[in-house]
Amino acid sequence: MHIDVAAISAALLQVVIAGLILGAGLPALFALGTRLLAGTEEHPEVSSRARAGAWICFALCAVAAVFGIVIIVFGKVIFGA
Repeated sequence: MHIDVAAISAALLQVVIAGLILGAGLPALFALGTRLLAGTEEHPEVSSRARAGAWICFALCAVAAVFGIVIIVFGKVIFGA
């Protein structure tokens, strides 16, 4: 019996990277968007630049969520398995 340690290590690395991006990256991106929309005590009005940045963060989170749903629903058809 031969165990391919290199292939297992590569697969594990891919899972860890995907977990960090999706598990920590998307919530951090959403938190950044929320922070950009929050004013301060001194300046309660949010600038248009910060508002645009927040909506970009929210749009990226929405695109990632839709992409995840598409992969779950149509994954085998998309990837030809």
